[in-house]
Amino acid sequence: MAGTKLQRQISPIPPGRYWITVNSPGNIADFDAWVRDMAGAVRVESSQMLAGPAQFVIFQVPQGRSPFLNGSQFGYPNFAGPEVHSVQDVEQSPIVPGALEQIEQFGSNAIGDLKFAALALLVLLALSASR
Repeated sequence: MAGTKLQRQISPIPPGRYWITVNSPGNIADFDAWVRDMAGAVRVESSQMLAGPAQFVIFQVPQGRSPFLNGSQFGYPNFAGPEVHSVQDVEQSPIVPGALEQIEQFGSNAIGDLKFAALALLVLLALSASR
């Protein structure tokens, strides 16, 4: 998964390669209109419709251009490195624990079980001694 780093400067957006996910049909239509209005200042590299509905867009701002983006409507774009080609490249996925994390988790559970067993044994010994 590619790292996600927001571009906070949107007025104007500096030259570079970006990705953005635009949500809701109205915003998708407005974003598409913005791209048309920014002809030459914004070049769409790829666009992918998602469930929701949402649209994932990779776009470039060429050198010498300075388009403005309505961040309050569309959000901030993210820097897109050369490894970003689709939404799958930037999706967040759950972290699957590796062997070390599984051993640590097992160890902490085992220690908890041992503490409980020791406490139960002490209670039994105390009850036996009181008779």
